[in-house]
Amino acid sequence: MPGELSVRSEPAVARTTRMPPRLRAAVLPLLVCVVYAVLQLAAGPRWTLFPDSYRYARAAEQYLGASREEAHRTALAAYCASRASREAHEARLQPTNRKSERALRAAAERSCLDRWADARDITTADPRYQAIFAARPAYPLLAAPFVAAFGVLDGMWLLGLLTAAGGSLLVFGLLRRGAGVGRTAALTGQVAFLASPLGWWSDQALSEGLFTMCALGVLWGGLVLLRRRSLPKAAAVMVLAYGVGAFTRYSSVLVLAAFVAAVATGALLLPGRLRHRGTAVLAGVSAVAAASVAVSMKVLALPSAQVTLQDTFTHHFRLREVADPWGELLALAGRFWRDWAAQQAALPYFLALTALAAWALFRYGEGLGLLAAATALSGAFVVTNHPLIQEADRLGALMWIPVVLGLPLAVDRHWVWRRAGEPVAGLVG
Repeated sequence: MPGELSVRSEPAVARTTRMPPRLRAAVLPLLVCVVYAVLQLAAGPRWTLFPDSYRYARAAEQYLGASREEAHRTALAAYCASRASREAHEARLQPTNRKSERALRAAAERSCLDRWADARDITTADPRYQAIFAARPAYPLLAAPFVAAFGVLDGMWLLGLLTAAGGSLLVFGLLRRGAGVGRTAALTGQVAFLASPLGWWSDQALSEGLFTMCALGVLWGGLVLLRRRSLPKAAAVMVLAYGVGAFTRYSSVLVLAAFVAAVATGALLLPGRLRHRGTAVLAGVSAVAAASVAVSMKVLALPSAQVTLQDTFTHHFRLREVADPWGELLALAGRFWRDWAAQQAALPYFLALTALAAWALFRYGEGLGLLAAATALSGAFVVTNHPLIQEADRLGALMWIPVVLGLPLAVDRHWVWRRAGEPVAGLVG
């Protein structure tokens, strides 16, 4: 009958106009990245180059064929322009200032250029210090095509935006495909990543973004191994992530691989559902990665912890070397962590979020909690080896991994989102 025909024809029309499932699933996480990009455009001069950014830009210019002197001038011009914009913006907010922002920026840029024009590096030209950055080629190699296409400032800004967005998409994929949580919970993790220091430092013109993506690759591959799915592919992902990470920051990869190998070995030794071949593969791949980095450091004479400690305690080799850098480190680390604990007690949002995330990870994570804990401990270990107040937020960014991965699990298990048109349930037991 006509009425029946019209009713039956509606689903067919709906099917022809409905968005394909894969495209529909990609829209929301990509929309989050677009919103993040718009927010970064509004940030203005708050995004700036750091001294390490200058060295990465200089290396990128050299990879593109520039001489050492030409690369220095180009990187220095970008660094001074970036810092001058930041300084002028901040000075313009002072109530006693009467100069225009343009005049302030021009004066600051000229002062910066005059200061460093005849220097070989804006920090120190000491070969020991330069060797630390020469052993980290991955990020400047990745930055080179962006610098060639858009210049130092715009190119490195765009690369930072892409690494932050890429890291957030890896978090979404890890939670959605690896951990099996719902789309809303995975989006929660993506937003948490971008809103945390992980997103902030991934967006900067530094190697943090690339290394964070490598760490997330290790976690994703490790989670697949712990859940006994696609063992060869997961192992290959981990090898790739460890490899790229080693060319980005080999010392951090050594620490991360050692902690992952330790927690995987512990899971094998204890009774439970994680005693299986996938966990053994995870422990083996991570142990081999740590050993390979350690051997490479020895064979290639790469800067070791001893060198970086002297860099720390001699203010970039400007002062006389200390006789007992490890003893100095223990004393400084003790003072640092006491101060850190006092800061957290005064404003305990990180501790509160971490406690909630840890509860969710170890109750619902099915192995993800172990990997998140290993990553957070590696971040804390790196900070302990460089316990500097001004660098702790950057070096310890991986300590936020449990928050980014744990809160979505709590959302997935305790917050039920109904379909459109139905009421939204609150927290349920």
